[in-house]
Amino acid sequence: MSGLTIRYTGWRLDQGDFDVLAHSLHLAAHHATGQFVQFTAKGFLKGIGRSFGKSGREWLKDSLRRLTASAVEIRFEVHGNLGTEIFSYVGSLLDEFYYTEEDQTYFLKFNSKLARLFDAGWTQLQWQQRLHLKTDLAKWLHGFYASHRTPFPMKVVTLQQLCGSDYGRLSDYRGKLRSALEELVKTEIIASWNIDHEDKVHVQKRDPRIAVSVSERGA
Repeated sequence: MSGLTIRYTGWRLDQGDFDVLAHSLHLAAHHATGQFVQFTAKGFLKGIGRSFGKSGREWLKDSLRRLTASAVEIRFEVHGNLGTEIFSYVGSLLDEFYYTEEDQTYFLKFNSKLARLFDAGWTQLQWQQRLHLKTDLAKWLHGFYASHRTPFPMKVVTLQQLCGSDYGRLSDYRGKLRSALEELVKTEIIASWNIDHEDKVHVQKRDPRIAVSVSERGA
């Protein structure tokens, strides 16, 4: 975006890692900034709909390692009377964590600056919506459109590049994209979608007041 650049360095993360980050921040919302967040591996995995057997526990620890071994650089321009100044901030997604093998308990500490930034654009309702999604592409689209108040039309090939799809042919990706968008409609996250003659995707978001009503009924 004009005046703003975000650069990520580290492991290539996926939607499973996003589940871990989002659920961790959801748990952290009940703690004071800078405090360690405590949880068990079993309870955490159950909270994100994952198996809590040995493989699930190892996957969770690996995901937290990846999130800790990361760097997010935010570079932005500030325009003033004396000209334009450029500032950069670099920090990891997670600061550190402790893990006790005996009772499989985690103590997790966040980068408070990035946590506040994330919390400003992510709500409890969006987390509940995400739990109902089954495919990674639907989850990515949900996170992507959650950051848009009014989504603007975007070419299919652009969405393919942004989400890091490994489908070699655009036609294959387009088919998966249609299915994922329909998944968002069925879970009442978006109202409608269509792909026009220029291969641009148009998405109509639901009225937030309606979405809240639907969520309350589901609860």
